[in-house]
Amino acid sequence: MSNPTVVTHVVSGDIWAGAEVQVFNLFKALSATQDLRLTAVVFNEGILSEKLQSLGLTVEIAEESRHGALTLVNIVRIHCRREGTSILHTHGFKENILGVIAKDLAGVPCSVRTVHGNPETEFSFKSPHKWLVRLLDLLLGRFRQQAVVAVSSQLEVRLEKLFPGKVRKIFNFIDVAGLRQQWPRSTAAKGAPYRIGIVGRLVPVKRIDLFIRTISILKQQGLPCTGVVIGSGPLELQMRALASSLGLADDIEFKGFVNPAYEELSKLDAVLMTSDHEGLPMTLLEALAMEIPVIAHRVGGIPEVLANGDCGWLVVEQTPEAYAEITARALGAESEQSEKSRRGVCHAQKTFGLQANTKKYEELYTRNLRK
Repeated sequence: MSNPTVVTHVVSGDIWAGAEVQVFNLFKALSATQDLRLTAVVFNEGILSEKLQSLGLTVEIAEESRHGALTLVNIVRIHCRREGTSILHTHGFKENILGVIAKDLAGVPCSVRTVHGNPETEFSFKSPHKWLVRLLDLLLGRFRQQAVVAVSSQLEVRLEKLFPGKVRKIFNFIDVAGLRQQWPRSTAAKGAPYRIGIVGRLVPVKRIDLFIRTISILKQQGLPCTGVVIGSGPLELQMRALASSLGLADDIEFKGFVNPAYEELSKLDAVLMTSDHEGLPMTLLEALAMEIPVIAHRVGGIPEVLANGDCGWLVVEQTPEAYAEITARALGAESEQSEKSRRGVCHAQKTFGLQANTKKYEELYTRNLRK
């Protein structure tokens, strides 16, 4: 048997969010593949590094809080030479730049990147250092990497303009059958208030404020409900203050960071996604698999996950009034819920299932190694 191809991933790992979940899912899915051997350089010790190490794989932690950029480049370079890396796979602006420089110094023949979402902030000449980082990232992607993975069709279209001829669409994926078996959806007691949740970091782009104001309107309209915020972040105190100012101190549960979040998800009657923009949210894939009704902003990769509304409810006008109207309608339409949930499970399995999308990564690695 020939030696397996070594693929080294460079990832931040500072938080446990959608990109990190997808990296772990990919490692887990490919760990049994005889033709590939995966290693990782993680810039922060945390949940991702621990989970990757639990798979018995080679994981090097290069704490960015203790090392400058040149040292990080050298750590990646040495790792690639020691492990015999043939393909370097990067995730994120900083990881792309440092990883590609290290890859060239180490003589690694191929490099690919995954773009997990749209930029959370717009770069402009008012922030010259950010503009230069963005420009450098773009140039390295165009001239020093062989492929760019887009996790949604919306990203594919946007990225093709930046990296012509290099973009490959590979959806984020989950193990639908395994998730459904391990975390069946809970049945609420008859007459209990609806539990309406949101999952994500408490940062501006997620618009937790819209979620809280939506719950306020629903309660004013007489709908018995409790809001559930699953996640933590720098805006937590501000969001708690907003809930209190709206008289919702006892009606919004702040669960904080929960890992895994499936147990809390399984208790929800609906999931809202009020983000300004998204790539292809893992939470929505999980909600589809668990047959939880989803009401989400029509933006980014969300319409694709919800099959343009066949598997959930899409909100065009990003206001708490619009979210409240559609949420109330969704919760009151049991037959429509059942039909959308049935279609959602099938859509998740067919389009975002583990096997088909894992195979696409294997083909991507093989194709680029042969170039």
